[in-house]
Amino acid sequence: MRLRSMAAACIALFGSPLAAAAADEAGRYVLGPQDHLTIRVYDLRRNTGEAYSWTALNGQFVVAADGTVSMPLIGQIKAAGGTPLDLANAIGVALKQVADLAEKPAASVEVATYRPFYIIGAVQQPGKYEYQPGLTVLQAVSTAQGLMRGTDPRSIQRDAVTSRGELRNLAAERAGLAAKLARLEAEIAGADAIAFGADPKGPADKAYADQAVRGEQLLFDTRRNALKAEIKAIEQSVASFENEMRTLDSKSKTLDRQIELSRGELGLINDLVSKGLTIAPRKLAAEQSQASFESSRLDVQVAMLRAQQSLTRAERDIIDLKARFRREALSEAAETRQKIALIDEKTRTAERLTADAEAQMVGSTDDAAEGLSARYEITRKQGAKAGTWLASEDAVVEPGDVVRVTLARQPADRAGEARQPPTPRRTSGSSPVSRGPAAPDAPYRTTESANR
Repeated sequence: MRLRSMAAACIALFGSPLAAAAADEAGRYVLGPQDHLTIRVYDLRRNTGEAYSWTALNGQFVVAADGTVSMPLIGQIKAAGGTPLDLANAIGVALKQVADLAEKPAASVEVATYRPFYIIGAVQQPGKYEYQPGLTVLQAVSTAQGLMRGTDPRSIQRDAVTSRGELRNLAAERAGLAAKLARLEAEIAGADAIAFGADPKGPADKAYADQAVRGEQLLFDTRRNALKAEIKAIEQSVASFENEMRTLDSKSKTLDRQIELSRGELGLINDLVSKGLTIAPRKLAAEQSQASFESSRLDVQVAMLRAQQSLTRAERDIIDLKARFRREALSEAAETRQKIALIDEKTRTAERLTADAEAQMVGSTDDAAEGLSARYEITRKQGAKAGTWLASEDAVVEPGDVVRVTLARQPADRAGEARQPPTPRRTSGSSPVSRGPAAPDAPYRTTESANR
């Protein structure tokens, strides 16, 4: 009689609106690996009117990593991707086939322990936690002991101020190096003006950047004018040597004519001396005059050679001067690039330190957390892919989700007013867009955690 009463109660429960509502509620949950299930299988024997319990199939079961549940008699049944109601129907069908029963046994599947969720980032105790139905992002953060906060507010605030100051110094130094690099590149290219451009990593202090640009522009003009002055001086020497060579060439031609005339006169005197019409001293004087002209021509030729050497040396000095100027600019540009790369690395380190310090300032002092806001992201795996999107505090977390919490300082649009983070858009009803990756407008994650 007691078994008949239990069976009647089970039939009444399954047929009641409460049971239908419970099945509908369970049907919305999709099973996955690490879910702990309580399974019960009963069979109503019509000939006796008693409910028979399949004891071997009743108990606690765990969804394996491959998404199946291993049960006695039946074997492995696919559970992941389906609801508890789907699994209950599958168990009844499988048992009917294995035991060759006339009717399908009634099976019930209840999730005893949900698979865990994970929370990482700027929380006190990141890690794996047991899931509770209806869990929201804010409750998940509370489970992890709340947002990250420091134990020594003064020390943390001092570290944050120091890190911000270091960032400002690095930004100012980088602005100066960026302006210097632009000036060196203009000198290397032989340009008449510097293309400073916009440095995406420049400092927020525009005045310092403008000062660096003005300084490099002044240095560029000074060096360029000095180079032009040196080249102009050498070019004047070149012009002087060229004029000297033209003068010497003209003098050489005049001496050639004089030597030619002297040779004619000497020949005439030799004829007169041979005929006895003139005296020998006159011949000697003509020979001395011709030798003097030839000596002067040799001096002129030597002077022309020297002038040509000086001209060649001056032209080479111009080439060497330009090459040395460009070589020095190339060397300084390489050193400047190395310094910029080193500053960028220091900046990344200082930014991480600043973000960590500011994250720990939350909850330490009221004014320390001013301008900081929490950013929540949910990563959920669906099938072979995983999607990540921004979430609000009341967004629903599902088992297996990874909640990432970051803390960032909001840029100010106006003095004393911080920009508010975007609020996730809601669809019709009360469900936020951030409930799942199916939301088409959910912005995907583009930033890294502040405390990685």
